[in-house]
Amino acid sequence: MNNAEITPFIGPNGLKYLNVTAHPLNLFDLDYGEFVVPPSGWVVNVEIEVLASRRVGEIQVDYTRPLKDAETEVLLRQWKARDVIIIGSSTAAIAYPDLVYAPVMVMKNQRLTKVAHARRFSVPVLSSEDTTTSIALGLGGQEFQLISSG
Repeated sequence: MNNAEITPFIGPNGLKYLNVTAHPLNLFDLDYGEFVVPPSGWVVNVEIEVLASRRVGEIQVDYTRPLKDAETEVLLRQWKARDVIIIGSSTAAIAYPDLVYAPVMVMKNQRLTKVAHARRFSVPVLSSEDTTTSIALGLGGQEFQLISSG
């Protein structure tokens, strides 16, 4: 994918967004309400390297590190230079800090919903060893993955 094939979405607040996930993102702006940022057609996938594993009872704990791709990083830097807010997965935000931002969910009607704040994004803080902790739980045949820094 090259930058000529990608068009950022301009929100009702005038900000330019580039959704590098495979699905639409619902954003909420205090001044403009809720709006949808469609996928850009470019999905930033991140390979994960398992550094170490251990079991805690029935839970397997994997210590992981995201692996950057040099070509992807160049393209992301080009979009950032154009004042585009790049929104991706938390894993992409960890792999490319200050380039890809993870959505911050907002409360609506006393519930956390699938709506993110249009002007507030999170940048995961990495440890000095540049690793993340990933815990995979197998519950009822379903897999859940929780990723946190540290």
